[in-house]
Formats: sequence, structure tokens, C-alpha cells
Amino acid sequence: MLNLIHARTFLTVVEVRGVRAAARQLDLAPSTVADHIRQLEEELATPLIARDRGAFGLTPQGARLLPLARALVTTAERLSILVHQPWLRVAAASNIGTYMLQQPVAAFQRETDIEVEMWIGRNIDVAERIQRGESDLAVMEWWEPRKGFVAQTWSREPLVVIVGPKHRWASLEAVNVQELVTEPLLGGEPGTGTGRLLQQQFGALADRLKTTEGFGSTEAVKRAVRAGRGASIVLEAAVTDEVASGQLVMLPLEGIELAKEIKVIVPDGLPSTAPAMKFLATCVN
Repeated sequence: MLNLIHARTFLTVVEVRGVRAAARQLDLAPSTVADHIRQLEEELATPLIARDRGAFGLTPQGARLLPLARALVTTAERLSILVHQPWLRVAAASNIGTYMLQQPVAAFQRETDIEVEMWIGRNIDVAERIQRGESDLAVMEWWEPRKGFVAQTWSREPLVVIVGPKHRWASLEAVNVQELVTEPLLGGEPGTGTGRLLQQQFGALADRLKTTEGFGSTEAVKRAVRAGRGASIVLEAAVTDEVASGQLVMLPLEGIELAKEIKVIVPDGLPSTAPAMKFLATCVN
């Protein structure tokens, strides 16, 4: 296994371009720095530093090692911070992270003094981040069970139809499902599970919907709806501000309760003292 001390020494030698300068920066004897490089080269069975009459340079093998050594040392430093300091890494699906999670996270930080680092992205990327151990907790619009993880329902969030204030539906109290097939439905970010939910709820009628994809985000969809380009079906939490200001009109679907179960996912077997479990206790249970 690569020695972290030797990797740090190697990076310092590269940064300051010399053994003696690295020794001064690391507060080590030059012979110790040279010994670290020698042991690293022996461990990898290849020369890393080009030794040419005092001129500094890397061998091709040393150049290939450089980014890997940086990643290794950075990961080790990050691991030390995570182990010794209260810290929670949260990955959230775009709409949840943008519209639903900011206030709970702020409240959690105030109540626990645990710093939260939040990453927001596509639902599929959130799942991959927690699978790879890059996040301690994930909050998603849908989750396919994976071994080694536990999912809990955080919220059951209604989906609503939105239209512009000048739209022909704007004065209605609700929209009939049959009416949906007559209007372009603007779709935002793919992979949110909305299409799957519509298929489950509407059955064969879902295939008749005139869905226009490619807007990329709910924000883009809302602007297109406001401009009169069609209607959309979105999380209610994503449009509360625009509805309150009169920029959008929110309508329920007549006779159908359409909602998503927002899931919080954590690795299985975490102790109750882990920041992720404290978040669950504070914000979910």
C-alpha cells in the first residue's frame, strides 16, 4: 500500500522542484526527504524523479503518479476531517435540494452545530454519489432499493398542474385528466420519475400526453409556462413563490391524487451518533 507520508513528500518535492527546498518546507533533513523518495520508488519499482546533474524533473512514471498521489493525499485529509469533526455530506435531487431542503438543513445546522455540505444534481447522479461513498445521506424523488442502504419516506409531496395566468385553464378549479392530452406538457430534468408516476396513475392515457422534453430544469419549465408555451406537472413545493406572486396558476388534477414520496437514504448500520442519523432524527422522524 502506498505510504501517505512518502506521497506527501513526493508532492512537496514536485511543488518546490527540489529535495532541499522540500526539506525546508517539511522541516525534515534532506537525507530524510531523499529516503522517502527512494522508498516510494522501491515500492512502485520505478524511478519517479529524473536525476540529471541537479536539474529537477519527473520521469514519465512520476508524471503518471502525480495526479494519483494528489487524489490520495486529498482523500486522506478529507477522511481525517470527516472522522474528527462533525460534518454531513448531503446529496439531493435537483428540485428537492432547490425547493425543499434548504430550510431543514439550515435548521439542522443551527440545532446541532454540524456543518452540512450539500450537493445538488440529477436523481441518478445522487444515487451514484451515495453508492460510491461520496455522500453520507441522499434525498431523492425516487429510489430503487440497493443492498447496504436504508430508505425512509421524508415527505409526500403533491404534484400539480401549472399554467400561465392568461392560459385558458387559469380560471378553473381543477383540470380533468382527459383535458391534459389537449395541451403540450413541458418536461424538465429527465430521470425524476415523474413520467413513471404518470404511467402508473394514467395507464394507457399517459401515452397520449403531448410531452415536450429537453428544458433541463424546473426553473426553465416554469419560465416557459409563464411565457404561454404550455402547461406542466411539477412538485407543488417548486412553484409556491410564483403562485403567491400571481406569475403562475396552480391546479389540482380532478379526481386523482398525484404525489411523490420523497425518500431519505443512508448506509445501513450507522450508529445513532452519526451525523446522518442525527439528521434523520431531527428532520424525518
